[in-house]
Amino acid sequence: MAMYFAEVGYLQTPREFGQDAKRPPTIKISTIKKIFVSWSQMLLFTKSYCPELMKGLTDKKPKADEPSPLEELQAKTASPAEDEGINGKDI
Repeated sequence: MAMYFAEVGYLQTPREFGQDAKRPPTIKISTIKKIFVSWSQMLLFTKSYCPELMKGLTDKKPKADEPSPLEELQAKTASPAEDEGINGKDI
C-alpha cells in the first residue's frame, strides 16, 4: 500500500482507491477492512511500517508540476559502502 500511495502521490480516500483503475487488482476495500478493520487503521500501520515512503504524502492531490514523494525518494543517493580492506580487515 505504501508503494501504491507513493506512486499516486497522495493518500486516497477509500472511494478514490476503489475507483482507481491502477490500484493493485488483488487488494480491495473489503480485503483492507478484513485485515485492518478500517481504512484509517491501514493508514496508521502503513505510515509506521514504511515511514520513508509515506513521508510527505497528504490527503490532497498533487499538482501536475509538483514532484511526487516517490520521485524525491528515488532522487536521493545512497552513501557508498566502506572498503573492507585486505582479507576483510579494517571493517
